[in-house]
Amino acid sequence: MKIIKTDLKDCYIIEPAKFGDKRGYFSPYFIQNEFSELGFKNVVQTNRSMSSKGVLRGLHFQKDPKCQAKIVEVINGKAVDVVVDMRIDSPSYGKYIAVELTAQNSRQLFVPRGFAHGFIALEDNTIFQYIVDNDYAPKFEAGIKWDDKDININWQELFQKYNITKPVLSEKDQILPTFKDNKVIFKREDDKYLITGYNGQLGYDIKRVLLANGIAEENILATDIDNMDITNKEQVNKVIKNFAPNVIFHCAAWTAVDKAEDNPDLVRKINVEGTKNIVDASIENNAKIVYLSTDYVFDGTKNGEYKVDDKVNPKSVYGLTKYEGEELVRKNPHHYIARISWVFGINGHNFIRTMLNLSQNHSQINVVDDQIGSPTYTVDLAKFLVELAQTDKYGTYHATNEGFCSWAEFAEFIFKTNNKEVKVNHVSTEEYLKITGTKQAYRPKNSCLDKSKISEIGLNNLPTWQNAVLRYNEELKEETKVLERIKK
Repeated sequence: MKIIKTDLKDCYIIEPAKFGDKRGYFSPYFIQNEFSELGFKNVVQTNRSMSSKGVLRGLHFQKDPKCQAKIVEVINGKAVDVVVDMRIDSPSYGKYIAVELTAQNSRQLFVPRGFAHGFIALEDNTIFQYIVDNDYAPKFEAGIKWDDKDININWQELFQKYNITKPVLSEKDQILPTFKDNKVIFKREDDKYLITGYNGQLGYDIKRVLLANGIAEENILATDIDNMDITNKEQVNKVIKNFAPNVIFHCAAWTAVDKAEDNPDLVRKINVEGTKNIVDASIENNAKIVYLSTDYVFDGTKNGEYKVDDKVNPKSVYGLTKYEGEELVRKNPHHYIARISWVFGINGHNFIRTMLNLSQNHSQINVVDDQIGSPTYTVDLAKFLVELAQTDKYGTYHATNEGFCSWAEFAEFIFKTNNKEVKVNHVSTEEYLKITGTKQAYRPKNSCLDKSKISEIGLNNLPTWQNAVLRYNEELKEETKVLERIKK
C-alpha cells in the first residue's frame, strides 16, 4: 500500500496496489501491520452508508472513551471526504483537508482519533465504507457545524464543481455547534497515568488494562511504597511533578478492616494524610484523580440499594477514614470517586482464594449469610475506571459487578464452579463470631450499591458477578499452569 502524507498531522491517503490483467485486478483491502504503524490498532466494526447526490453528512466524531479512528473509502459512486484536526496539541489543530474518494481511484483515507469527519456525495447511490477501531456509541456522538466560518471549508467551490444546488443535511447536522463552541478536548499525545498501590489487586489490573488499550509502558508509572510512600508529602510532590501524569489512580490504602480498629492513627496517616498528599499534588499538577472508596462508608441498615447521594454513616475506622479521603478528593474539581465492594483479582489474597484453600482440608465451612453485597472482579472494575477517566463526567459512582448475594451464596458458587464438594453452613454474623470466638470490625449487612449512574453517563455496567467469577476461575487455572511449568 502506498501511504501519502496530507497537510494534517497523522492523517494519510492510502492507495492500495492493484495487480491486474485482462480478467480484472486483485488489490489488498486491509493490512493490519501497515495500519498499526499509522496508529490504527484493531478492527471493531465495519460500517456502510448509502447517499444520494448532494447528501452531506457531518462533521461527526465520538467523544472519549468511544472516540474512533477510521479508515474510509467509497466502494460505489463518488464523494469528497472532509476531516478536521481537533487535537489541541497538534501542529495542524483546527485545519482541514478535502479528498476525493471514488470507486474508481480506490483511495482510502486514514482518519486518526480526535478528528471530525464528514463527506458530501457527488453521485447517486454513493456507498461509503468505514472501518473503525471502537464501538458505535450513540450517547457519545457529537459534531461541529459543517459550514463553520472559522474552519472555512470551501463548500461553494465543491457545489459549483459538481453541480450541487443545495446540500441535503439531517436535522441533527443542521444544529451542531461551531468549532469554538465545542467543549470536547482531544489530544494527539497519549495521556500519562500514575497508579498508587500497584502491588494490590486493583492497581495491578489497572496497569494491565492500560497496556491492553495501547498505552505505552513509558506513559504509565505504577508506584507502591518502595518508590513512592504516599505519607511522605515531599516524596509524593517530587514523583508527581517529575512524571507529570494526566490521570492519577489512587488505589493505595489500608484495607485490613479488623486490624484497622487496633491501629487508628496509622490507618488515618495512610488513608487520610496520604490521600491529602496525593490530592494536593494532583491539583498542583492539574491532574485528574480517581479515588477508590468503599461500601463501608454506609452503615448497612437501609432497606434497598444505596444511591450515591445517600447519607453516609461509617461505623469502622476503615470506613470513616475512607470517607474522610472522599471529602479530600472532592477538593480537586476533576475527580472521580468509585465506591467498591468485595473485590477479587489475580494479584493478591481474596475471598475466592481463601475458600479454595479451605476446600483442600474441609468438607464443610461456616459462612455468614446476613451480609449482602456484590463480588467485584478487579479486571472489570479496572476497565470501567480507565474508561471513566477519559470522560469529563466527574463525581461519585458506585462501581461493582451486577447482582447481589450473601457471603454464603458467594462461597457456594465458588465451590460449585470449581467442582469442590464442600458444604456451606449458613450462619448469622453473630453466630459466626460466637463459633469462631473472634472479634471483628463493624461490617455493613447491606452493601447493595445502586449503579444506575454508570448507564446514565453512557458507559456500560459491569458484567454479573457470576460471570466475573467464571472468568476469574479461568485466570486462576492459567496461573496454576504457569507455576507448575516454573516448578518443572
